[in-house]
Amino acid sequence: MDVAHAPRDIKRIRVLSLLYFGHRAYQMVISELFGEKQISKIVLYPAINNIEPLADILNRILWYLPIEKEQSNNVQITLGLGSDLTNWKRNPQDLYEPDAQKRYITTIDHINFVDETVLDREVSQADAILVWDTSGMPPLKTLVKLHKVYIVDPNYFSHTESSNYQGLFDRTRTSDQHQELTELSLINYNGLLDQVKGCSSATVFGTGPSLDQALEFDFSGGFNVVCNSIVKNRTLLDHIKPQLLVFADPVFHFSPCKYSVEFRSQVLNAIHDYNCFCLVPEGRVALMLAHYPELKTRIIGMPTRIGIPTRKRDFNFPTCNNFYVKTSDNILTLFMLPIASAVAEKIQIIGSDGRQKNENYFWKHSSSAQFDELMQTVFDAHPSFFRDRVYTNYYEAHCKILNNLIEYGESLGKKYISLTQSYIPVLEKRHV
Repeated sequence: MDVAHAPRDIKRIRVLSLLYFGHRAYQMVISELFGEKQISKIVLYPAINNIEPLADILNRILWYLPIEKEQSNNVQITLGLGSDLTNWKRNPQDLYEPDAQKRYITTIDHINFVDETVLDREVSQADAILVWDTSGMPPLKTLVKLHKVYIVDPNYFSHTESSNYQGLFDRTRTSDQHQELTELSLINYNGLLDQVKGCSSATVFGTGPSLDQALEFDFSGGFNVVCNSIVKNRTLLDHIKPQLLVFADPVFHFSPCKYSVEFRSQVLNAIHDYNCFCLVPEGRVALMLAHYPELKTRIIGMPTRIGIPTRKRDFNFPTCNNFYVKTSDNILTLFMLPIASAVAEKIQIIGSDGRQKNENYFWKHSSSAQFDELMQTVFDAHPSFFRDRVYTNYYEAHCKILNNLIEYGESLGKKYISLTQSYIPVLEKRHV
């Protein structure tokens, strides 16, 4: 049985969840008190003792931190090498990336390799301490810098590794660079709103099995929003001609694994063929543009704000003058419905099927909107993301947030219709 469908260790998950949220809360408090500082010196901890983990770490680093030595940001990345790697010649050709990942190991000239005997000194001077192996946590004297510790051990807990890695590059940007990307996103968002101005209806397309019924409907003249791996379904894209593609998942979309690589390739194809925009979390724009600069006129980074799930006034349908959404763990409630509701009065939903009680994954997906043959590469690259996810809890929270979001929209005069049947109560009540 693969890691995504194996039985859950609920007790372990609860303990690690408390540790994770406690650590995040501490980091947020420090950030509020002293401001979020730009990261310029990154140290991985502990020292690496053999070639396989070295290759894995470097491949991830070179995807998540596409930084060259001559760049003005002057970010320094330091790795400690144990005695077993003393004779390694610093030759990237000696390193073989894991089978689940695309190769990003090219030049490593900008990586600073040090002996393990001086690694503790490097850690004490770091702006960010990336713990790649939680069995070798930093020494106690450095824990006064706990707010600078980011765990990137793929076997640690849930999405900790993937979330910490994918936001790292954005933290190396200067304030001027952040401002430039914010302005770019606003320009592109305004371009999207101009393009769909006058659309009285919008349709959001989920990836559930009922997505296959979409060809039975006519979506011409409306604002059509697709998400995630729907980009592989060219028949559907030809039928609906989407104006917006949204995605936000740390392991399926912003990873060096082969699933994520193929997904991004299809994103580029869809944007080129349909001249649509793509919308991602604000902190992922820098990473995407570093690898795909051709997205500059098409990418929108949407800011998110933390809100209370049950408080409806925390939701927001973003405009250029009020540019943010309420944070959420599902793409439908995070981006799709808020953006669609910002444009149209009638919002149609298709492909959001929910799950039956006896299912052992998030929910079922249409095979036309999933790279099934590459799923194992996601499991292999990010095991804890699936191992520590209690799908029933995730689903219950999603249903509550979706209910509150739709009721908030209806209080503003919006109308929501589910074009297909769904196990999600708030959608089934609105099924036509």
